[in-house]
Amino acid sequence: MAFYNFLRNSAKNIADLTAQKVDASMSVRLSGHFLEINERLKKIETRQKETNLQIEEIDSHLQSDGDETVFVNALISLADIIGDFYYFASEDKDSPLFEQAQMMWNTAKNKAETVGLSIIDAADEPFDANIHSIKDTEWDDNLPTGFVVKTLKCGFIFKDAVIRRAAVIINKQEIIYL
Repeated sequence: MAFYNFLRNSAKNIADLTAQKVDASMSVRLSGHFLEINERLKKIETRQKETNLQIEEIDSHLQSDGDETVFVNALISLADIIGDFYYFASEDKDSPLFEQAQMMWNTAKNKAETVGLSIIDAADEPFDANIHSIKDTEWDDNLPTGFVVKTLKCGFIFKDAVIRRAAVIINKQEIIYL
């Protein structure tokens, strides 16, 4: 009888250890699946943001008409190219490339303003839904919540009408749920 109890207890212990290993293995696999799903959701979110920017640009072009529109659209295209270069170069403010890009950007903004086209480039300013479009959030201890951390794509105002809102990242502390 003692031997039988010994075998039964041994079998029970082996079963318990096996169940623990299966639970740990299942937990690791589920964790991996959740990480994969999270990465896919991030990619979808990024694509959605890019699509929204393109839709906003198309809408702004469809709403305008006339010869003046062709001129303004050409200026916007040029400002976008210079702006993209400036935003790219601004990632490394110590680079001589940044200094050149900054000079070009300031010149482009000044020239655009002489014909009535204002460029919305709003880093370190409070968010304004009339001229900004939130594309993402970040946390910067040096800025108050709700301020623009970075402009991803500049916006435009022509004759007091917002043609395109600036695509921005705003300052917001992320809440992590455990």
